[in-house]
Amino acid sequence: MIRIIFITLISRVLAVPVMTRQDLLKEAQRAQFCESLININNLYYSFDETKNVTGIPADMSVHWKTGNVFYTLINDNMKMSLQVLHPSGEAETIKVAGLGQSTTVDNLNDVVYLATDNGVYKYKEDGSIELYAALGEDVMYVTVSNDGSVMYIATWPQNRVHKIMNEGQKQEMFPAIPNGHGITVDTRNNIFFVATQTSHVLKNGHNIPIKIKGLPSERITGVFVSRSDEIYAMDENSNLYSIDAENANAKYLGTFNISGVNTFAMDSADNILIGVRGGIQKFNAYEQDPCQNYDK
Repeated sequence: MIRIIFITLISRVLAVPVMTRQDLLKEAQRAQFCESLININNLYYSFDETKNVTGIPADMSVHWKTGNVFYTLINDNMKMSLQVLHPSGEAETIKVAGLGQSTTVDNLNDVVYLATDNGVYKYKEDGSIELYAALGEDVMYVTVSNDGSVMYIATWPQNRVHKIMNEGQKQEMFPAIPNGHGITVDTRNNIFFVATQTSHVLKNGHNIPIKIKGLPSERITGVFVSRSDEIYAMDENSNLYSIDAENANAKYLGTFNISGVNTFAMDSADNILIGVRGGIQKFNAYEQDPCQNYDK
């Protein structure tokens, strides 16, 4: 009987898996991953990586087909240059005639536009560029309508907004927005912009912009339209808001606990990119809690 009990005890001990140092490390990493998950707007976000940059990234946009991230890099001397961050992690400077100032992506038609102090250019997939419109204009911001047929540009130093049509051949003043920064158009052709440090929406078919209620009066870093046509804004403390254009109001969703945010964007999978001095931080999005079956 004693021998049987002894053999049984040995069998149970041998059945218990032995945790190696590598297993313990993976378990600790898993626990840390789950504890750091951020739940915002029915999605779960985990920090992925930081792409280091020399300066401050601004005005980020994403080409959903290629995964390229376009942004303006402002160095310590306040000089701007246009950059493209490839999915490989390699970043390169986009060479333009003059000073590159901002970008926008027409994801419906797979066209990337560059705003410069010498007009608007198209960026091609091979890295070459060609002049598109507004030759000689100092263009700070550029955006396009839902179908890409109409472009809006904000020029410097007056911050006047112009409307460009007919494949860049026709340009006229757009008095409905007397001045504006960070212009964005959603899929319903509502136009979002910042004037006198306040976020506004010019609803499609209207002539008078409306102040968006529920957003901080200062330091909104941008408005971004996701692939699912949702409209988001983020402030300098990484507080994320959803915007209801019809009612011109915003709802607070949550925070990524990052200060000093200067720009943000979303890729085709709703992953969040946040630009701060010295880097672009990426947060991966999950539709379901990746740790729901994990015993924390």
